Amino acid sequence: MTGAKQQLPTGLPELSLGRVGTTAQDDIDESLRLLREMQEDVKPQARIRAYRPVPTVAFSRRESLMPEFAGASAAARRLGFDPVIRLAGGRAVAYDQTCLVIDLMAPLALFDNHIAAFDAGAACFRDVLSDLGIDARVGPVPGEYCAGAHSVNARGQVKIVGLAQRAMRRSRLLTACIVLETPDRLRPVVDAVYSAMKLDWSRESLGSVRDEGVQGSLDEVVHELVTGLQQRHAAWALPQKTIVDGVLARVARIRADSPAASSP
Repeated sequence: MTGAKQQLPTGLPELSLGRVGTTAQDDIDESLRLLREMQEDVKPQARIRAYRPVPTVAFSRRESLMPEFAGASAAARRLGFDPVIRLAGGRAVAYDQTCLVIDLMAPLALFDNHIAAFDAGAACFRDVLSDLGIDARVGPVPGEYCAGAHSVNARGQVKIVGLAQRAMRRSRLLTACIVLETPDRLRPVVDAVYSAMKLDWSRESLGSVRDEGVQGSLDEVVHELVTGLQQRHAAWALPQKTIVDGVLARVARIRADSPAASSP
């Protein structure tokens, strides 16, 4: 690295679609590789990496140091889910091919702090789900797994998207798991893992895009989600542009509502 200052992105985020390798760890390693690549780029471009994962239980590094971790990992394996240590924080998350993992990667300097980044990312996921006709809202629901203030739920009743974050030198990761299909296979896995970790959760708190009435094939739903985050709801990647657009829109509304604008 030359020490030159990174420039902020000026275009739409790049897309990386599909899995890499054959194991859950391969996908974790690929996301880390892309983040490190961004750290060394003087002119980095925000990136979306999206894939439908193999059966996985992703633990945080903090959880891997707990005495319950060995039992929780064994419980995951018994049910055919590979335990891995994920890049971001939070609590254990179970996902498989019925889910979509989306990694939003952007230069660290785009946001002043992690709360601002969380706010922008959660709002983008809420809006892209709203485009599919879901009554999507930001915030936790009672009894949800990996509870967080920036979860995205449907109707205030069921969690659909979990969001976690990791800030690195010059790059930031916002990683999300979106449950696409009815999570009948996921619930027993969360039951077993959370029991081993001595954590409480409610099975009824876990929902899915399909359960909210979204039609179409999984490929079609994935396309809508990914292109929405790339093109229509990209404040997570281009916050400055979004702020300017918002100011211009407010000015236009003020002018339209002013007496001078409405006079004959």
